[in-house]
Amino acid sequence: MTRQQSDKMKTYEEKAKELVSLTLNVCEERLTQPVEPTALQGDALASAAMSVRESVNTFIAVSRLSAEEK
Repeated sequence: MTRQQSDKMKTYEEKAKELVSLTLNVCEERLTQPVEPTALQGDALASAAMSVRESVNTFIAVSRLSAEEK
């Protein structure tokens, strides 16, 4: 992996962490609003937030593997 690619990956990881953090914050805010979501809505929202986090982590891991092979 070149230095430029490494820098781009580091930038991506920082932005990805921010995305995950914002996603979890939105989920938390929605779940604590005065009008409570149904249990099904709460579960779906939490699952979606966790899916975003795991998708980002998977993308980063695959990107690192691809870079190591080159």
